Amino acid sequence: MRPRIIMLTGVTHANRHQVTAEINDAVVTSGGWVTDHTFFSNIATNFRMVLTPNGLARFRDLVIKAGVHLDDESEAVFTDLIAKEKGLPEELPASLNVTFIHDEPDLRREVPAVPG
Repeated sequence: MRPRIIMLTGVTHANRHQVTAEINDAVVTSGGWVTDHTFFSNIATNFRMVLTPNGLARFRDLVIKAGVHLDDESEAVFTDLIAKEKGLPEELPASLNVTFIHDEPDLRREVPAVPG
C-alpha cells in the first residue's frame, strides 16, 4: 500500500529564487530529501519531497521563516501530524505548492525550432 501524500499549500511575496533555495534547504535540514520540482512560469512552484516524522516541526518552521504563509488546511495537517509523530511511517511523501505574488510579467522561454 502506498503511503498518503501530504499536500501542503502556501503563498509568498518573497523572491522566488530565494524561497526556492530556502525550501530545498529546509527539506534537507529537517532530515528529508527533494524528489522533484515543477515550475509554473514564475507564478508557482510545486516541490515534491520525502519528510521524516521527527523533522516535520523543523520543516514547517523553516518554510515559514522563508516567507511562505501556509494556508489553514496546511497548518492543520502539520498540527495533526506533529501530534502523531511517534506513530508515523519513517518516510512521509509530501508536496508543497507555493504561489508567488509579484508584479513581474510571465516568464517566457524561447523554445528552439526542431529541424525536420
